[in-house]
Amino acid sequence: MNAPAPPPVTEALAARDRRDDLRVLVLAAGALLLTFAIGATVQAIFVFRPERLDAAHLLAQSSMLPMRLLTNVATVASVLVACAAVRLNERRLPVALAAIVALSVAAGMLRHGAQLLLGIYVRPALETSLIEITSVAVVVTVSLLLALAQVRARARLREHERAAAEHRTRASLALAELATEEMRVRREVAEGLHGTLQGRLVVTQSALAALRRRGQAAGWDAADLARLDDIRRDLESIRERDVRELSQLVYPVGVDVGIAHAVQVLVRRLPADIAVDTDISPEAGHALDGTDTDAVGRRITLVRAVEEGITNALRHGAATALAIRIALDPAASRIVLTVDDDGTGAPETATWNGLARIAERLALRGGTAALTGSSMGGACLRVELPTSLTPAE
Repeated sequence: MNAPAPPPVTEALAARDRRDDLRVLVLAAGALLLTFAIGATVQAIFVFRPERLDAAHLLAQSSMLPMRLLTNVATVASVLVACAAVRLNERRLPVALAAIVALSVAAGMLRHGAQLLLGIYVRPALETSLIEITSVAVVVTVSLLLALAQVRARARLREHERAAAEHRTRASLALAELATEEMRVRREVAEGLHGTLQGRLVVTQSALAALRRRGQAAGWDAADLARLDDIRRDLESIRERDVRELSQLVYPVGVDVGIAHAVQVLVRRLPADIAVDTDISPEAGHALDGTDTDAVGRRITLVRAVEEGITNALRHGAATALAIRIALDPAASRIVLTVDDDGTGAPETATWNGLARIAERLALRGGTAALTGSSMGGACLRVELPTSLTPAE
C-alpha cells in the first residue's frame, strides 16, 4: 500500500519549519563542537605535553588555557553563525555537503590563524599547522554532518506525521460524507414510502372500490366481488402495517424531534396490555440533541436498539412488562440504554440475529451491546454509545 502523500504546507508553516530546523541544526552542531572544543583544550594542556615538563613550564602552559578555550569557542561560534547565514538546513544535499567542507576548512584555518595571533604557537612547523587545520576540519565536518542528518530525519518524521494526520482527516471526512448520504437516502426512502407509495395504494384502493360498485351494478358473481373485497383489504393492510413499518424501520417517526419523542412513538405502537415504563433522562436527551448527521444517526441507532429489545422480549420471552431506560454516564461520556423485560427468554440461549446487526451498527460508532439477565426476571439488553462520533478502528 502506498504511503499517503504529504498535505500541502502553507508558506507560514514552511517558514516555521525552516526556523525550527535551523535551531535544531545549530543546537546539535553547537553541542558537539563545544564538547570537542573543551576536550581539545584540556588535551592540549594536560595530555599532549612533554613527559619531563617541569612545574614552571606546566604553569606557563596552564596560563594559556583561557586563550586556547577562547579560540576554540570563538571558532565554534563562527561555524554556527556561518551555518545560519548560509541556511545549511535548506540546501540540497550536494550543496550542503560542499558548504560543510568549505566551512570546515575555513574554520580550521581561522582557528590556527587565531592561535598564531595570540601566541599560542610561535613559528610552528608546517606539519603542526597542517595537523591543527586538518583535525579541526574533520571535527567540524563530522559534527555538521551529524547535525544535518538529525535535521533531515526530523523533517522526514514531520512530513510522515502530517501525511498520517491528513489521511486521518480525509478518512473522517469520508465517513461523515457517507453518514450524510445515508441520512439523505433514508429520508428520501421514508418520504417515498410514506407519501408516494401510500398515495398510490390509496388510489388503487379507490379504483378497486369503484370497480366493485360497477361490478355489483352489472350483476357480477358474488365470488368475484368478494375477491375484490379481499384484494382491497390486503392493500389496506399493506398500507397501514407493512409500508408504515418499513418507513419506520428506514427512518423512525419522531427521530428528528428527539430521542424521547421517537421512543414514545415506538412505544405507542405496542398492545395496550403490555406495561411499559419509560425513563429518558433530560441529560441524555440533551446529549443526543442536534440536527447534524451524527446526532440523528446516533438517535436512529438507539431507536433501532430499543425496537430490537422490545421485539425480542415479546417474540421470544412472551414478556408482559418492559422497562426502557436511557441515561447519560458523564464520567465515560457515554449514553447507556437498557431494555428490561419480565419474559421467559434466557439471555445465554438467545440468538443474535437482529441483535448482531444492531451490534454492528453500534460498533461503527464506538458503541457496544450486551444481553444479560434482568432484575425483572427476563432479559436485559444493555447498549452503550459515545456521546460523539467515535468510528471503530
